[in-house]
Amino acid sequence: MEARKTKVLLIEDGKEVSHDLKDVLKTMAHEFTMEVTDHLAGGLKVLSEGNFDVVVLDVSCSDQVSDGLSHFLKLREKDASVPVVMLGSREQDKVGSEAVKQGVKDFLVKDELDGRVLLQSIRYASTLKRMEDELTALKAKLVQTEKQLDMIANVDASTQALSRAGLERALEAEYVRAQRGGWNLVAMLIDCDDFDRINRQFGHAVGDVVLRQITERIRETVRPTDHVARMGGDEFLLILPDTRIAEGMLVAEKIRLAVGESPLRLASETVRVTASLGVLALPYEFCSIEEVLSLARLAVRESKLLGKNRVSSGEKNPTLTPSLSPDKAALDELTEKLRKGDCFRAVSMPIFHLSDEKVVGYEILSRGPAGAFEMPDDLFRVSVEHNLLTIVDLRCLKTCLSACSDPKFDQKARFHVNLFPSTIMDTPIDRLMTLFPQETHEGTFCVEISEQQFIGDPAYLKDHVHAIRKRDILVAIDDVGFGRSSLESLIILEPDIVKIDRKYVSGISADPAKARLLKRLVKVVNSIGAELIAEGIECREELELLVEMGVPFGQGWLWGKPA
Repeated sequence: MEARKTKVLLIEDGKEVSHDLKDVLKTMAHEFTMEVTDHLAGGLKVLSEGNFDVVVLDVSCSDQVSDGLSHFLKLREKDASVPVVMLGSREQDKVGSEAVKQGVKDFLVKDELDGRVLLQSIRYASTLKRMEDELTALKAKLVQTEKQLDMIANVDASTQALSRAGLERALEAEYVRAQRGGWNLVAMLIDCDDFDRINRQFGHAVGDVVLRQITERIRETVRPTDHVARMGGDEFLLILPDTRIAEGMLVAEKIRLAVGESPLRLASETVRVTASLGVLALPYEFCSIEEVLSLARLAVRESKLLGKNRVSSGEKNPTLTPSLSPDKAALDELTEKLRKGDCFRAVSMPIFHLSDEKVVGYEILSRGPAGAFEMPDDLFRVSVEHNLLTIVDLRCLKTCLSACSDPKFDQKARFHVNLFPSTIMDTPIDRLMTLFPQETHEGTFCVEISEQQFIGDPAYLKDHVHAIRKRDILVAIDDVGFGRSSLESLIILEPDIVKIDRKYVSGISADPAKARLLKRLVKVVNSIGAELIAEGIECREELELLVEMGVPFGQGWLWGKPA
């Protein structure tokens, strides 16, 4: 197939084409097709009708120097995508220079023109246009690809509702707008009742069809500005901007009726689905989708206990309590306090410079409500069992950070707080950092992550740990020596501080083998340049041996229990 010739428009300056220029153009006929007009108005008309690759604009006979530039600007206004080569006289060098600055691809002196120079100039201009067109097409394709990737990342493929990641972005934006505008945010969790029965009876393909229809019914009930997301399975989470809790309860009731009012029609069957809904007003201090889900699931749990196909705000229902076992009643009390956020308190344990026993910092520890879940092990165990770990961990963090401002503490000292790896993963770092005081100096706070809580390869935490350190907050790996992956954790995460587990400290004065093991661990930590803190110091003999080993900092019951 013969390649398309480059299409050139020659706009003469009110006169016929000169013989010299005709000769030049003839030598180019094998490569270009040429259309000629003898004035600018005609050229502008032809330009709008034809698909030209290059315009050759002759301004050599313009009465004024500025006319040539104005002609070019009119061409660019008509079609800025077509490159222009300008022909002028020797006296028009200034207008040529200005025209090139304005976007003319080349300025040639007409009287000195030869075929080779003009040919090269047109080739250059047409090649440049082709490359710009290809670049524009590639940019358009890139934008489309980015939209598709964004769709894949942020939209649930089955229902076309937002995905978890998509709702996380929407929630972050709505949170900022709510703070700025002073309005309320309401979250609503929709859990389809007994949906496993549909999957078992009709198969997952039919289940997906039913979920799509439920999504449509939800969308038809809410506003275009509300955000609908599928959280997996048959759970949907909605964020309603600028909405009060009473309005949210009304919307939830409408959704409940829309979902369960009439059967969903399939090819040969009709399926009736109901839903239990939980509604809550979001506090400004929430941090992540996981925290919102934890609170909303408590509300849905109330709806399920009341008989399903109901709406609940999650407020404590006294009619449920008598039928619950003592453990259930205790859990109910805990979850109620979690909603209010007033069930935690903070205690502290000083960190000492071992050689002179001066206080250099404080580890701020959390305690749960008095009773069965007061101690951290019990509190976090029940939190894990009931999918409340992230919200409990964040509430504990807030409590501990608030306690740091107590006048009893030396405000020049460093404050250590604890976080679970799962909380760090579930909570956007920018949101997590809003919990810390804004006027934070480098090294004022340290986040401790327990090695006991790592799951598999700790590399999944690397980016999050580095993001925390970039905010001038130190990172410590706690309980080092507990598991087999200690060395791997230290190399991958590059912590600022390493805390040696009490298991390797307690009893070292009476057990030479344990002391030798600790010496080796100290050498490893020193080799990576991290600060070293020994936990679990209980007697003077242990303190003296640690100082002899070169361990600079420590804490333990030698100086008293957390208080």
